[in-house]
Amino acid sequence: MLNQPNPKKSRPKSDFLTSDPLPGHPDGKGLCEIFGHYPWQAITADLPENAAAAPLWRTLTGYPLRPRVLWSLWQDANTLIGVRFGQTTRYALIDLDAGSPYRSNNGGKDQSAESIATLRAALETIGIARTLLIRSSWNGGLHLYVPLPEAVNTFNLAVALEGCLKAQGFEIKPGQLEIFPNPKTYGVTIFVEYNAHRLPLQPGSGSCVLDDALQPVTDSLSHFLWIWEQAAEAQDMEMLHRALSVGRNNRRRRARRTLSLTQTWRADLEIEIAEGWTDYGQTNRLLKTIACYGVVFERHQGTALIDYICRIAPHLPGYRQYCRHQGEIRRRAIAWARAAEKYYWPMGSPTSTESTPNQNEVRSQDARCRIQRAAQQLLTLGQMPTTVRARVQVLITMAQTSAQTLYKHLGLWHPDHLSASIAEDSKPFLAQQPEQSPVTADPERDQKDAASFKAGFNDRSNLEKTGALQTLERLMKGESSAGHDAGSNLNLISPERGVRGETLSFPQPDQAIEMEGLGPTSGSQIPLSELFDKLADQVKRLGWTAEQIMHFIAARFEGRRRSQLQDEELITLLYYLRQAYWQGAYS
Repeated sequence: MLNQPNPKKSRPKSDFLTSDPLPGHPDGKGLCEIFGHYPWQAITADLPENAAAAPLWRTLTGYPLRPRVLWSLWQDANTLIGVRFGQTTRYALIDLDAGSPYRSNNGGKDQSAESIATLRAALETIGIARTLLIRSSWNGGLHLYVPLPEAVNTFNLAVALEGCLKAQGFEIKPGQLEIFPNPKTYGVTIFVEYNAHRLPLQPGSGSCVLDDALQPVTDSLSHFLWIWEQAAEAQDMEMLHRALSVGRNNRRRRARRTLSLTQTWRADLEIEIAEGWTDYGQTNRLLKTIACYGVVFERHQGTALIDYICRIAPHLPGYRQYCRHQGEIRRRAIAWARAAEKYYWPMGSPTSTESTPNQNEVRSQDARCRIQRAAQQLLTLGQMPTTVRARVQVLITMAQTSAQTLYKHLGLWHPDHLSASIAEDSKPFLAQQPEQSPVTADPERDQKDAASFKAGFNDRSNLEKTGALQTLERLMKGESSAGHDAGSNLNLISPERGVRGETLSFPQPDQAIEMEGLGPTSGSQIPLSELFDKLADQVKRLGWTAEQIMHFIAARFEGRRRSQLQDEELITLLYYLRQAYWQGAYS
């Protein structure tokens, strides 16, 4: 019989209905104690007139099968009844159908007794020492029952039986050899039931107890219950529990060998959810797992995710026995749904999480900026104390910070660390500087440039005649004016020609005059290696120290250092350095 998905999630998922009274008859009580633990999704069928015909089974949905009703239906000679397994069970059975190859070989010889003996020998390897053989109906199907003295996890028993029989060469296949409980799949949106099986020894069904030679012994339920208790007490439960654990672990490893990382993660979540509650204190963990599964693999969000958690959780094994938050399950679901949506996103969609800086990191960065600004201000004004103690006292006041925080950022203020930091930051500029004074690196060229520039700038008569500022072709992007009229007519000024100067300084800082194609807004693309060469060359002309370079950059780039500048800002820096050189030399 096939797994039966149950889309109705409103029923309680409980194995034991302790409040329902058992039948008064001893046989009825014994029958319900064994087979009446799980009252949901029972199956029933009318007894076929033809004994060889298969019953037309139907599922009883919408209400549980109470113990006394189960006993009443079992006694009805015109009705067949069957049950399913819950989260725990105290028995199992192996079904050998009449047409199974384990019943007869190709020559037609009956090998049922040999197959049963092999099955029993295989079961002994996992601690099952006693079994009961039953003819299930008039058509000759065989049911090998496994009584247990205590309840065990149903799924663990299913996978242990499956592994045991497969290891002995048995092929588990519907219509040939089936095990109950079966290793069912986990249903995400619907609850998947274990397979159902018919009850033994119903009056008129043809079911009876068989001996080892497969001969009928009795159809007495009282006798069946008596030998059931004897067989249950003979089982090696210590060995069986080890087999249950091994079977469950083998099931997990087998799934991992054939699954991708994502599939393995999904399988792990499904296993954890299917196990449900096994003790107290597991509610938050399980709700988090359900929420994660709902977001990633079911693509639920918002209210749909909350409803999903509330729908799945109450129907997991152990919920009513171990969950102490049943009265507030929706409130818990809301909290975990919101948390899951922050950390997970639907499979296949881009990440929806945004990187939010830690508050400690924010405070640390803010303190670092305050210390840096205060230190740069003291260095620029020449007021930085020489001793460490004095620097600490001044910076605590200016940066509004503590001594402990200052010592976390030694590179910003401590004389030893600050010197190393400045040297490292200025390395690209100073790498090519010779040991002698950088000002005399090319004195002949510098004197020639200065003389040419001074001559051009101080020629007031030339300026008064043309009305335009003449530029040096080697230093400025513009060329000498071809006509005087164009330079004196403000209406004829174009972006290509620049703008007319209004102050007696050169170059004019408020106008975007570009030097050799490198102005503050220049879009020129220069290789970084060439750009660093130009920067180093300009520093040599200025003759500055590393500390002067650092102060110069910090004053023009909002307190930042050279290493913090973008590539396009390095071009602007070169412009500022050249501007500083000409203003310093010829103002």
